[in-house]
Amino acid sequence: MNLVGKIFVVLIFVMSMVFMSFAMAVYTVQRNWREVVVLPPDSPLLGQPGKELGLKFQLADAKARNEDLKNQREQALKDRETEKVSKIQALTKLVTERDELLKERRNLEAGYADLEKAKRDAVAAMNATQKVAADYRKELEALRKEVLQSQQDRDDHFKEVVRLTDELHQAVNEKEQLRKRAEDVSKDLAKAREALRYHDIDEKSDYKSKTPPRVDGVVLATPGAGLVEISIGSDDGLRKGHRLDVYRVSGGSSTYVGRIEVVKTAPDRSVCKIDPKFQNSHVMEGDRVDSKID
Repeated sequence: MNLVGKIFVVLIFVMSMVFMSFAMAVYTVQRNWREVVVLPPDSPLLGQPGKELGLKFQLADAKARNEDLKNQREQALKDRETEKVSKIQALTKLVTERDELLKERRNLEAGYADLEKAKRDAVAAMNATQKVAADYRKELEALRKEVLQSQQDRDDHFKEVVRLTDELHQAVNEKEQLRKRAEDVSKDLAKAREALRYHDIDEKSDYKSKTPPRVDGVVLATPGAGLVEISIGSDDGLRKGHRLDVYRVSGGSSTYVGRIEVVKTAPDRSVCKIDPKFQNSHVMEGDRVDSKID
């Protein structure tokens, strides 16, 4: 094969490749116009690349949407007219309310002016009242001071009266107590004089003397330790330091026992100690005690 034949072979191969590319391109871009027009919405081809709902159905959907839009437009026009009427009514109502508010405002302004005038009058009256009240307060303060001073004077006088009354009552009570004490002292003095006369004691004698009054008693107990208890005491005129004689009566005769000295007295008894210098025998219960043995 010569050179020309080789060239033609190569040229045929190249052209074959070109036409094959054209064929493939035509195949890839070719469309089924019937499917494009009438592809139904329930077709299984929907969703594949290049597959859409048919134009017939798209047109029907568009008409339906267009009809809905017309209906919506008409409804919107009706709603707008209704809203327009409502707005006109509301505007009319607002205008009426505004007129009423303006009228009420004018009335309030007139009332406010009256209130301002009344306020000014009230302030003037209040100032006058405050001035009068201040004068009254000054007068009241002066009166209060006078009342306080009067109360203080009254309280002082009352305290003085109470003090004098208390002193008077105290003096009366003291006088009554002194009178009673004088009566008691007089009674005691009469009793003392009677006791002194009973014991043959001169009321002008020295009571500090160790000479006992005339007494007669009995030994009640001999507790020991040189002490005895006798049945006569301070009510009988015995005092500490008085000396008494003890004797014992037996068989119609008296026997001298000894001498005792008073160391402690009680109203109805005394405690005495035995003087051993004059003791002839033991002192016993029942022995007689006397200031003088006849």
